[in-house]
Amino acid sequence: MRVPDATVARLLTCCLAGAALACNETPRASPRPADAGTLVTVYLPPKTADRLAGRLQSVAAQRQWALSIRTDSAALADADLAIVDSAGTLVGRVRAGASAAAQARQIADAVLP
Repeated sequence: MRVPDATVARLLTCCLAGAALACNETPRASPRPADAGTLVTVYLPPKTADRLAGRLQSVAAQRQWALSIRTDSAALADADLAIVDSAGTLVGRVRAGASAAAQARQIADAVLP
């Protein structure tokens, strides 16, 4: 095989390989969870807000939930999840009848020891 023939053969092989790789289907993103976009409201005491906010946000982001972290005393009655200090231990309490009770329990299980 002469040099020009070999060059043409290599060029043709590269073009065919490139075309074959370009025709593959692109991988699809995983479908959104059914509860994606759910708003979960969490009450934290002001002293623990800085310590737990990052963990709460990462759990909510992994599950594609919207998160509202509140530290005001009025939120204690309104929040789906209240994380309170009970004798030096943080305890999660899910509000009865909360619209996002299942999500609040998941967050409490993931964040609290």
